Amino acid sequence: MAKNLKDEAGGQREMYDEISNLVGSIAKALEISDSEVIDAAERGELAIEFGADANGNRFVSASMGQRQAKIYQGAIKHDEQP
Repeated sequence: MAKNLKDEAGGQREMYDEISNLVGSIAKALEISDSEVIDAAERGELAIEFGADANGNRFVSASMGQRQAKIYQGAIKHDEQP
């Protein structure tokens, strides 16, 4: 039983680490602070979508107001503004 609790706690820790990394990546991509990302998400001002480009490369698309970016593994691409 103790092993199951340890495994669950480790899984939760991993989940929090992944969320923290995502928040940090979004902050870097949108050129804002981590706390601004969290505040915007809580206010419903941050849009996050998962997608893939024409080459099948997966990305996270993040937008907040006029700021938009696609976050790839190891790269950030800012969307062109019209």
